[in-house]
Amino acid sequence: MRFPKYGHYTLEMSGNMLEVFATGAWNLATTEAMVEEMHVMVKEFNHAPWAALMDGRRWIFSTPDCQQVISEAIKRNIDFGLKRSAYVLDSGMVKKAQLERTHPAIKAEHEQAGYQRRYFSSYFAALSWLQEEGYTPYGKSFSVET
Repeated sequence: MRFPKYGHYTLEMSGNMLEVFATGAWNLATTEAMVEEMHVMVKEFNHAPWAALMDGRRWIFSTPDCQQVISEAIKRNIDFGLKRSAYVLDSGMVKKAQLERTHPAIKAEHEQAGYQRRYFSSYFAALSWLQEEGYTPYGKSFSVET
């Protein structure tokens, strides 16, 4: 599969979840566009608890200037009710290391807000964890056979 020259994203809201599908190599313009669109969407949660599921298996990386923008966006999302984030990544530690630099939970106010983040190599394992935590697409439960 060939990756696009610039990164792309898709955002989908369902139930009490926001799903982010990231592909390609992200630059600052892609990151800022995604954050702007995301902030409009998460207002629909009306400060109720919600979860994010980010599928980054086809994401290549982002430029270093994107990390601060993402970190600030996550902090704002926590203020708007984000409680859980599940990141689906392929094997390897480089993507996870880059995403860890965006983690706001080291701040006491975000720990007190109950925000948690976990990483998965399987999309269905991430969905299963979110379901255990009370977050499902379309508000429905599902079962995952392994």
